[in-house]
Amino acid sequence: MSQARWIWLKGEFEIYHSLLLHSRRQEYGADHPVMWDQATPYPGVIFKKTFTAEKDGSFTILARGRGRAKLDGVQYPVGVEIPVTAGEHSLDVEITCTDGTFPCIYIDSEVLRTDKSWICTHVTAEKFPVDAKKEYTTPEDNPHVFKFSYKTIVPEVEIAVRDGVLYDFGKETFGRLQIKNADPNATYEIYYGESREEALDKPQALIRQTVTGEPDYDLIPRAFRYIYVCGKIDGLTVTAEYEYLPLEDRASFACDVEKIRKIWDTCVYTFHLNSREFYLDGIKRDRWVWSGDAYQSYMANNYLYFNNDITRRTIIALLGKPPYEQHINTINDYTMYLIIAVYEYYRNTGDLEFVQFVWKRLRILYGFLASRADEQDYICHRSGDWIFIDWSPMDKSGNLCAEQILYWQTKKAMAALSELMGENGETYTAEAKKLKEQILRDYWNTEKGAFIDCYSSGKNNVTRHANIFAILYDFVDEDKIRSIYENVLENEEITPITTPYFEFFELLAYGKLGKLEHIQDKIESYWGGILDLGGTSVWEQFDPNKEGIEHYEMYDKKYGCSLCHAWGSGPIYLLGRFCVGVYPTDVAYKTFRVEPNPGKYKSFQGTVPLPEGEVRVEYADGKLSVTAGAEGGTLCWQGKEYTLKKDVTLTV
Repeated sequence: MSQARWIWLKGEFEIYHSLLLHSRRQEYGADHPVMWDQATPYPGVIFKKTFTAEKDGSFTILARGRGRAKLDGVQYPVGVEIPVTAGEHSLDVEITCTDGTFPCIYIDSEVLRTDKSWICTHVTAEKFPVDAKKEYTTPEDNPHVFKFSYKTIVPEVEIAVRDGVLYDFGKETFGRLQIKNADPNATYEIYYGESREEALDKPQALIRQTVTGEPDYDLIPRAFRYIYVCGKIDGLTVTAEYEYLPLEDRASFACDVEKIRKIWDTCVYTFHLNSREFYLDGIKRDRWVWSGDAYQSYMANNYLYFNNDITRRTIIALLGKPPYEQHINTINDYTMYLIIAVYEYYRNTGDLEFVQFVWKRLRILYGFLASRADEQDYICHRSGDWIFIDWSPMDKSGNLCAEQILYWQTKKAMAALSELMGENGETYTAEAKKLKEQILRDYWNTEKGAFIDCYSSGKNNVTRHANIFAILYDFVDEDKIRSIYENVLENEEITPITTPYFEFFELLAYGKLGKLEHIQDKIESYWGGILDLGGTSVWEQFDPNKEGIEHYEMYDKKYGCSLCHAWGSGPIYLLGRFCVGVYPTDVAYKTFRVEPNPGKYKSFQGTVPLPEGEVRVEYADGKLSVTAGAEGGTLCWQGKEYTLKKDVTLTV
């Protein structure tokens, strides 16, 4: 008999914890509700199990919620011992929650246990799978509480400033601030800052709290590096409980350029801070789940943790539940990233069961997306939509080219997913073909040798974004790729990218073109530029032309720019994919290639995770050593191919 676990309707854990997470944003002392519609858990669930008791016995049902049990049609309250005779039995457990949580149950006896073999309904005729997680296996566990790990951290520096003390914890972090030995008759003002300037700027500090009346305070978890406490500070002690998930790093990278090691470590730390219940955008300002940000996090995950649990949780939280009345995060491109991401998740993991679980919702979501297109089947702006792509000036006065190429890739993903589900994907394939013909006709500008943003405005404006997608998603032939490279990517007159978000996409395009040294230079200059300014995590946006605290400004807020943003973790993927050179050539890495490329590095050592095992590559003095922890690998080096054997080091 399997280990007993708390069980619930599959997907409800993610929906509930998404609700909690998206209710926690605060700015200037006020709560900041999320800006999009959210799904909620079903209040009523019936858990079902047909089982055979090998002997007489009993069991007790523990429940999060209220309800009853029916064993062979006989009714019992939950929480009481229920007798069982040897033989076949049928059990229904009806649980309801009226407090916004989700029903879940737990049974652990010699005759019956709760595990993933159960089924359930949300009081409909359709049967659904249950879910259970290894973190919730004891009667005391509560799936309504997400489990984190904690570690005490202390300030590295304390400085008296004006009417208080500034505490510097040495680097960006996230945790519960703990204040001890306070005067219960005094009032304390607490200002959080990712930068020193923000913490000391009382009127403009985004996160703050005022407390009074207690000798000790244990505040809610927030992001900070600096804490400014104003009030009666004699005898006060300030520490924090760092809150995190103990995710295992299965990747590494170092080379003869010391700065690259620091950039790698900073990207890894940034990614850890934003890997929580789900992949967050950033830990200070939004603390929300954004589909575009998450799309890049899935990629970084596969080259650092290869942890499928957090990826699945994030996709379920973003998908929510039908009906869909707005785009994911209200952003057209974010809806498309989510659909594309599910197919890419399957390609990397082979997790068909998960695709089967989300497929119905994906089809409905795609139907909503398609219903918002115009009569030419172009993605257009409708009331309530947000045409985003990037924080960059582009011609959005009409249908935007970058959106259309994403839409084409989305149709291709839907065709592939349909075939996986045993359905006919030819309609999506035909639509994709027609759309591609239209895009090439309307948006390719022969004179400029590039895709323009918008064909209806007459401006013929060229930005990098659509042209990057054209390379990234294999949208164009070799002639157009060369043209885009010369006229866009290498053209300094085209507005440069200023977010790590789209800089990552641009560098992916360079990687597909075999331009590793450009990637290496950009990582060192762009990501290194953040470190040169004292960054201990990667920022949401970095414009080298800005100075001083101008770097912290964004969204019309003096300190609106997040200084710890998940979409800044791109070098994790870039170095693993294009320098260490590991990538799959079949579903779930049944076969994979290792194509190391030192580029400008004289030596490097890197490890990239596989679904099972890792690939380790070492290069120095012209010698290359490769060890693969799984079968199916092929090494490609200096024009020759070598078969990699599991756990056998190959040196060439």
